[in-house]
Amino acid sequence: MKYPVFILHELVLRFSDFNRGIGRYISSTVQDGECLIRTTSGKISIGLGLIEKQYNDPKQISSDELRQQAEMFQLE
Repeated sequence: MKYPVFILHELVLRFSDFNRGIGRYISSTVQDGECLIRTTSGKISIGLGLIEKQYNDPKQISSDELRQQAEMFQLE
């Protein structure tokens, strides 16, 4: 499924609550069940399941999930 880009913007904003260095959304690509999100300061790879949750019901994503993802952010 192709998701609206605002879903990815929202996820980046939510991740930045736990990691201020993430920056702003620039682009994304999907490959092998993962979405690589590029930001103004780096990149983060997330599973499509997380995008699905954000799209259908963002409340399903726990703070722990968001924190874990934010910790996976890679500076470039």
